[in-house]
Amino acid sequence: MIPWNNLFDLKGDAASIEVINQRIISDASIEGTNLIVLVMAIMIACIGLNLNSVAVIIGAMLISPLMGGIVATGYGMATYDALFIRKSLFKLSFQIGLAILSAYTYFLITPLTSPTDEMLARTTPTIWDVVVALCGGIAGAVGNTRKEKSNVIPGVAIATALMPPLCTAGYGLASGHHAFFLGALYLFFINAFFIALSSFLVFKLLNVPPHGNTAEAHFRKQRLILATLGLLITVPSIYLAQQTVKDTLREVQVKSFIQTDMNFEKTSVVSYSLKNDTLTIDLVGAVLTDEQIEQLKNDIIHYPRLEGVTLSIIQGNKNLNTEDVQQLINARIEKQNAGDKEASYKLLASKYYPAYERTTADQEVTQILNRQAPALFPQIQSIRCGTLLSLNHNNDAKDESFDYSCFLAEVTVSSPLKPYDAKRLHDWIQGQVNMPVILNIQTSNSPSEYYGNGIQW
Repeated sequence: MIPWNNLFDLKGDAASIEVINQRIISDASIEGTNLIVLVMAIMIACIGLNLNSVAVIIGAMLISPLMGGIVATGYGMATYDALFIRKSLFKLSFQIGLAILSAYTYFLITPLTSPTDEMLARTTPTIWDVVVALCGGIAGAVGNTRKEKSNVIPGVAIATALMPPLCTAGYGLASGHHAFFLGALYLFFINAFFIALSSFLVFKLLNVPPHGNTAEAHFRKQRLILATLGLLITVPSIYLAQQTVKDTLREVQVKSFIQTDMNFEKTSVVSYSLKNDTLTIDLVGAVLTDEQIEQLKNDIIHYPRLEGVTLSIIQGNKNLNTEDVQQLINARIEKQNAGDKEASYKLLASKYYPAYERTTADQEVTQILNRQAPALFPQIQSIRCGTLLSLNHNNDAKDESFDYSCFLAEVTVSSPLKPYDAKRLHDWIQGQVNMPVILNIQTSNSPSEYYGNGIQW
């Protein structure tokens, strides 16, 4: 038979009240080794956040002594020892102030000033952080009250992450990002309060004796204060969690819309952003028609989470400027006799303008390809390209003209492209120039080694 009455027994292997009391006092100390460890943990956490290194941040969490002051506050509440609570809160406040000040100093002098993903992850706490702090606090208090300490405390230190939010708050002060400061500080107080609250509950279950004689009115007052603080701290996190869920669902539907409704053969999405109910999508490749854009605006309506979202399409246009051509022709005409000007103008216009138009178009296409291609094919280092000419012979031997019938693109890559990617690259370039394309691909380390040399896909 399973002893169900002992299944969740906290008292079976619990340490004595004297041992628990001594542990609480020792862990909450801010003198000697604890203070040195705190400063080292601050520096490690700042460096980890600055370099976006998860391993370094975990190291700071493991050695951080902040948990001691928080658990001591919960212990003081469980024993109704007002003096012990004040001392614990004073020590904890000193540690918090030192952590923020040290982080502030570090981020003032570090040359790396951009916020990292690890910092951003600690600026928008949600209800899930409340649950983690509550569960972690219970596990930590249980582990800390056993006869033999287990590996529970290090796990709780990692899960609740007390040090990184304080360092992020220091970064917010140093960089002037007040949203960072407030968000990170809010996350810390969520963790601290619910760790203290869960510790209080565990100590009450262990029946730690109260300090001195305490009236029942004091018990009721304390319970009211704890309930009020818990409510005030939890409500904003619930709202932030709701916003997080909403943003996540909208992001999923945006990706679905792009993958399903914007899967064009010769046009690709480079980037997108959803801000203030406007979905802005940057495209490269063949320019979409007005009808296609209008169809996309109709398609986005079918996504429930994107209702009311305005679609903004950004795509490149190759508009030709003829001003320079006009100036060239006018300068040449001025050198002719007045009687020949009209005939010369027509001759020069027909001679120079098509060549100029094609040269300008080739230059613009070259710039577009070199700017946009690496976003679609990271191996690409450079592209050289231009239009190939062929001579058309008509029945009249004197009537010869050039035919711009093919486009040659020579692509240098850092590593060979797969045949499928080479075909995609060919189709994408062909969508830019609207003519047959011959694609030569060569690797930068082996210039003589060609892939698809002289082959028209």
